[in-house]
Amino acid sequence: MASEGRTYLETVGRWKVLDSNLEPQIESMPHLASRRVDLQKMIAEGETLETRQAALKAELQEVNRRRRELIKTGEDLRNRIGAILKAEHGFTSKRLLEFGLKPKRFRGRAKPQDGEPTPPPETTQPATK
Repeated sequence: MASEGRTYLETVGRWKVLDSNLEPQIESMPHLASRRVDLQKMIAEGETLETRQAALKAELQEVNRRRRELIKTGEDLRNRIGAILKAEHGFTSKRLLEFGLKPKRFRGRAKPQDGEPTPPPETTQPATK
């Protein structure tokens, strides 16, 4: 039933139905004429706002698309500049931190110094029941 909808468009639609069905009755109920004019103003404003919202929604989508494009282009440029800085200063240089870049870290175990015995590899015992 049309009178049960709660969305904006359904509400304005109910106003339109009321207005169009009220038109033939105005001559027999002149006291409703001023209220009908108010209703018609609200319908017109509602339609204007709906049109404006659609335009703003389209503009927002365009702004978001442009932002994504800007991020992609900006990150590509940052990566290119970062590669040049790494080539200039070295991949492990602490100077890279000045530019917001992380120097390369070496991972793995520290190599034993001369004269230190190498620790035996850890062995795991099989689980017994």
